[in-house]
Amino acid sequence: MIEDGIICVDIGSTWTKAAMFNLSHDRFGVKARAVMATTTNHLPDGVYAALHQLQPEYDWHSIGSAPVPVRFSSSAKGGLNVAVVGLVPEMTLHIARLAAFSAGARICAAYPYRLTRSCISSIEQAHPDILLLCGGTDGGNERYVSENARAIAGSGFNGTVIYAGNNQAIDQVSDLLGDRDLRITENLMPDFGRLNIEPVRETIRQVFLERIVAGKGLDELVHHFNSQPLPTPLAVLNLVEAIGTHVPAWESFALIDMGGATTDFYSFCDAYNPEAGTVLKGIVEPRIKRTVEGDLGMRVSAAAAFETAKDFVIAGLENSQQSCSEMQAYIERLTANTSYLPADLAEQQYDRLLAAACLNHALTRHAGIIEEVMTTKGPVMAQTGKDLRRVNRIIGSGGFLAAMGRAGDILEIPASQPGNSEKVHLLPENFEYYADTEYVLPLLGCLATEFPRQSAASAVQYLTRMHHHEQVKEFSHREFTHA
Repeated sequence: MIEDGIICVDIGSTWTKAAMFNLSHDRFGVKARAVMATTTNHLPDGVYAALHQLQPEYDWHSIGSAPVPVRFSSSAKGGLNVAVVGLVPEMTLHIARLAAFSAGARICAAYPYRLTRSCISSIEQAHPDILLLCGGTDGGNERYVSENARAIAGSGFNGTVIYAGNNQAIDQVSDLLGDRDLRITENLMPDFGRLNIEPVRETIRQVFLERIVAGKGLDELVHHFNSQPLPTPLAVLNLVEAIGTHVPAWESFALIDMGGATTDFYSFCDAYNPEAGTVLKGIVEPRIKRTVEGDLGMRVSAAAAFETAKDFVIAGLENSQQSCSEMQAYIERLTANTSYLPADLAEQQYDRLLAAACLNHALTRHAGIIEEVMTTKGPVMAQTGKDLRRVNRIIGSGGFLAAMGRAGDILEIPASQPGNSEKVHLLPENFEYYADTEYVLPLLGCLATEFPRQSAASAVQYLTRMHHHEQVKEFSHREFTHA
């Protein structure tokens, strides 16, 4: 049936995007595209409207087999929120965050060591969908996970608890939390420094299907199309992995997905190069990595992004005619109305500066650092986190970066600080920039697990290579959702 085409749908918090793909030889081609405003009260209404644009001759509301397969992803309801409780910040807590990010989740809180009353209070106020509890190698420390399980048992948290810590503490955790929705999986770090992320990823995905799908009509789509949805960030992560694995010359690249609420950063590259003359502090991070920054967004999180990056914004306004107070007033307009569109050239420049701030901070947070540390043998240069210096391609995706690409415009990617800085961020040094001008990557992500080679080849084909010397056309948010 795939020969007749396949439809992919991505349900976002604001827009529902859909495309009909045809499979030709080794890749997919876009036959038609559609965009509808997301119907937040009942998500299927917006999906059916988008599907009607693609195939108006079919009654999509009718019960029965669809004329072609349908795959879909969703970031509606704000995605999947996870609070992480670990042990040592540089080890188990860091690994737990990597696991949650790689499952398409959004970290709303993270706590090392012992949960205090204030920690429990903040968890209760945050209302995460999942509390990921971990800590200790197998046969190692049991005290902290047992005490934390006891604190959770006495709290008002009513979400899902996933335990992925020391296997010797499973009985204690089960006794304390057995009356809750408790999922026990393999230890994230069974041995010191060894990562075991996949079992937690799969458990988080199962909770997504059970808890998120049941809301706002997604379960109707599951039954209608006989297809399980993916969290949109996980779909994109799967596509990043497919590109890095199956497309020649794309073994070391990064992708920036900038949205209204978050900026997601993905990298596919070796994390540590021992030939660089540094020692590694902490774990070797995975080849594929995702981080998501909830305070860096173009609309819903605009006020938070402005405050986070205020020094960057002030520096960006130094040689312009606009003032920081004028930009702050613009940010307040965005906060009052997240669908607000720039009214003039000055406001377009504010948007551009806000996007640059989101990119700058998301990249520097994702990248590792090198700093001098003292050892018994004297000072050495130590690396913490992931080395992005060998990344030779960067993709810009998301509504704003897609529109910039169609206009021939490029945001400046920050460079590493001079060598005399106390901490040097390990940022890309020599790379080509590509724009997802067709805004097709999240849709192809729905196919990345089922058809990895074809979806990867298609994704690269639809990218636009950008050059700094190209003439920039005027653009606005009005282009964000256009095919």
